[in-house]
Amino acid sequence: MYAVPESVGGGELLTLSMQSIHLAMFGGGLLQPEAMDGMAASLSDTFRSVGFTADKMFEADLAVAAFVLWIGFFESLSLVPGNERWRLDGQPALNPLRGFGRDLHKTVVPAAGYLASIALFHHFHLGTLLFGEKPPLDSLPPPTYWRVVTEVGLGIFLYDLLFYPFHASFHKLRVGPWRRHHTRHHQWAGKERVAHNAVETVQNSYLDAGIQVSINILVQNISPWGYKDPLSRALHNLMVTYLLTEAHSGYDLPFMSHRLFPRVFGGAPRHELHHQHGNVYFHQFFMWIDDLAGFTLPAAQHPRGGAALTNAGVDAEDDARDEAEERLLAVMPFPVQTADPARPKPAATKEVL
Repeated sequence: MYAVPESVGGGELLTLSMQSIHLAMFGGGLLQPEAMDGMAASLSDTFRSVGFTADKMFEADLAVAAFVLWIGFFESLSLVPGNERWRLDGQPALNPLRGFGRDLHKTVVPAAGYLASIALFHHFHLGTLLFGEKPPLDSLPPPTYWRVVTEVGLGIFLYDLLFYPFHASFHKLRVGPWRRHHTRHHQWAGKERVAHNAVETVQNSYLDAGIQVSINILVQNISPWGYKDPLSRALHNLMVTYLLTEAHSGYDLPFMSHRLFPRVFGGAPRHELHHQHGNVYFHQFFMWIDDLAGFTLPAAQHPRGGAALTNAGVDAEDDARDEAEERLLAVMPFPVQTADPARPKPAATKEVL
């Protein structure tokens, strides 16, 4: 059963501080563009001076290393005494860090499959056939600050947007073989009554993962400047892997995206609700399509604001799941609206899709 995470001392201050840093970076780009361009150029020069950044497998290796870093970070929080106060379910993480030990296949198999696929992609020169030759690193002018910001932001937005219809179809289409390709990703919620661990981010079927990787390759080749700067591409991979891992981490921390930008990112609370409920919140990162389309949970008064949801007339099993959803909703800093007041709930022991 889920509980509202306790307010962590200093959490609001940390959130405000990080919001202030983002605001300062934005303001710096407007008020001191030359200084910010110099910073971007310096970072780009350093990046390009490292020999392996020009290797054809660099971006794939970076993505794998980033996933290991983010998964290791979030799951290592289980070693911090009292970490359950940050968990979405208010309980200690269940079997954390097993992806680096007993359940090593959860990390090794996705990494090996991804790297082998990208190696084949390069071996057959598919990138050149699809997008043309990349200009050599030493021939590129240094990027401006706003170019890096625009390319990274646009890439994240397009990644989330382009995967949305595929993700929704895995749940909405009544085509069994197609839906089963997404079942692997929802096994944790079908078996466990606790919040996710970060390693579940990379538990996907080959087709499911392949769609996401293909979309990422596509958006890495989209830029208003004609080609995406190598620094922007690297930062994109770091950001996408982080946001995906954060969404599956099972944590509600003051520096997470839904805290920093509560009207923009759904973050871990919404994605946890997606996994526990199945048929709502199809965004990976954002919220706007879900809110416009009504793919949300019923409108409710949050515990932070007073009365909680009531579910009179349903059986005890559904009551437990409704209460879980209700309490998870309480960690979100804004109400969720929908016109759909009732929705059947799957049993806890079944796959949630």
